[in-house]
Amino acid sequence: MSRQKQLKKRQRRRLRRIFFRAVAITFTILTVSIGAFAFVYHNYLYDGKAGVLFEPKKNDPINKTLAVFGVDKEGLRTDVIFVLNYNSEADRLRVISVPRDTKVDWTTEQQSIAEREKGYSVSTSKINEMTSYGGIEHIRDLTVTQIEDMLGIQIDNYVIITIDAFRKIVDAIGGVEVDVPVLNGNGLHYDDNYQDLHIHLDPGVQLLNGEQAEGLVRYRKGYAEGDVGRIKTQQLFLEAFAKKVTSPSIITKVPNIINTVLETVSTDIKLSEVSSYLPYLSSMNAEDLTFNIVPGEAEYIGGKSYYLVDEVAIPSFIEEVFSDKVEEEIQEEMIVDKEVSIEVLNSTGISGLAGKSKDMLEAEGYSVNETGNYTLETLNKTIIYAKDESLGKQFLSYYPGAIVRQDVNIAYDICIVLGNDAAK
Repeated sequence: MSRQKQLKKRQRRRLRRIFFRAVAITFTILTVSIGAFAFVYHNYLYDGKAGVLFEPKKNDPINKTLAVFGVDKEGLRTDVIFVLNYNSEADRLRVISVPRDTKVDWTTEQQSIAEREKGYSVSTSKINEMTSYGGIEHIRDLTVTQIEDMLGIQIDNYVIITIDAFRKIVDAIGGVEVDVPVLNGNGLHYDDNYQDLHIHLDPGVQLLNGEQAEGLVRYRKGYAEGDVGRIKTQQLFLEAFAKKVTSPSIITKVPNIINTVLETVSTDIKLSEVSSYLPYLSSMNAEDLTFNIVPGEAEYIGGKSYYLVDEVAIPSFIEEVFSDKVEEEIQEEMIVDKEVSIEVLNSTGISGLAGKSKDMLEAEGYSVNETGNYTLETLNKTIIYAKDESLGKQFLSYYPGAIVRQDVNIAYDICIVLGNDAAK
């Protein structure tokens, strides 16, 4: 086994638990915050007839890299750090976790910032401490620059999230109704006075406020599947959250949601740049997400625990993570069943597109039960919803590059939502 593979194996075993605890809660907060903002902005502040605040670019590919920081209660230390890269052409979201204890050497310019802010500077520290010495307002010149130099990449923007942001957004939409799972014959109960964390949720369907929702997504004791079980609970919450923000009742809460997101999530992303992400939100899937950890080893130096990055392994690590080459997969035997019931919906502004698809499919021997318009938003990629995913894949030959998702709640066996790619 090569040295690089040995490093990967050891670091994954050692950091898996810490990594998923840190990333899961911060990624949930990020998803909720940006998701709420994007949905509300796109569906309620964007009016294609009366005028627009920005015009979404539906066909331009994007390749953006963001640094996401989860800060402590004081808002000084970046205790959760990860890098997100989204390439719309590869349709893949890469997540790179940077351990908070990563040892960094300060540049002369960075030491000058700390000198101005605190009256003193340091030459070496953990990466999460940089903003406590130099100020969170200098995160671009401090932590972001360190990550860029460490990984040899360019970071386009950064996002800073607090635990308070999660709670406030949930409260802003009037709470979320969730079916709290049963664990060991009971609900979710946990007390940690040190973290001021008190979780007491009985099992069953109930409306959770921000504090209760935080407890739900942070709870980690008693899951038979460990962190996998907790992630499933978080996904349960996000599904319930999505239903809430897409309900008609949300319109009265729009001003409060907008204000809450803008007040609690700090970023250097310009409002005009949000439009480049909107057409791709609906095509994102959990299967498109890959998690990685910066290669290295934890060591004690001078009585302190540091994470030492393996600089030799970084170039090949970045090449592997950011590579858009698709590995060869074993081709499953295609199941063709032309007796399935089908619904075709048009999400684009092109009139008659659903009708043309109906004619094409029926010429191939299928029967299309219903056509119509998909009114939630314009999709960049066609999505094929199927009660049985294996039956949905037969339509990929008619819609190359489409996304197949299983959904047992759809009205027909197959629901094809046409995106801009279907018009080409």
